[in-house]
Amino acid sequence: MPITLSSRFARRTALASAAATLSIALAACSASFNAPTLQPYQAAEGTNFESGQLKIRNMLVLADAEGKGELHSVIVNDSDEPDTLVGIAQAAPGTQDGQAGADQATDVKFEGLTQPIDLEPHTALRLPGTDSPPIAEAGATPSATPSETPSETPSAAPTDTPSAPEPGAEAAGPAIIVTGAKPGQMVNVTVTFGTAAPVSAYIPVLTDDHYSPSPAAQ
Repeated sequence: MPITLSSRFARRTALASAAATLSIALAACSASFNAPTLQPYQAAEGTNFESGQLKIRNMLVLADAEGKGELHSVIVNDSDEPDTLVGIAQAAPGTQDGQAGADQATDVKFEGLTQPIDLEPHTALRLPGTDSPPIAEAGATPSATPSETPSETPSAAPTDTPSAPEPGAEAAGPAIIVTGAKPGQMVNVTVTFGTAAPVSAYIPVLTDDHYSPSPAAQ
């Protein structure tokens, strides 16, 4: 005896099949390259931006309520060529960086970068670096008691050419003092290099404990 399906059961089966097909289609859409989970996301508190192969990471200012603070960042040279960090200053009025609507301080000074700093290929410069020894001294074990009698025969002849830093090394940069920017504000800065093009971006000003309050009433 042939088995027949009722029209109601057939309709329910058709609806369930259509719903499953729609779910698969929606899942495919959300898994495309435009899906929110595939969009760039910056988890750090500071701002990330770059000029060619020079990458500025997590740049921010830690300041007190009076508007005096310190710049923090890491600058990575991902290229095969050396460059130099020449200057960091508040961007000139009207400088475009693709951001708008920020509460920008009007007169901010950056002091402490007195001369260009080398950015060797595939190394990083940390700002500030006052709490870390220079790369040349990193890992060195100081002697407990200096020798009172100098050695008559030097162990090795001095060299005039310093050795290049190892790839991936991190250099300690100077402390850059920032005045005129208070916690809760954004500062539009321009970073200039010896070879790479200058680049501008807004960076946040946070309190010393990394908490960003709402801008104080002027």
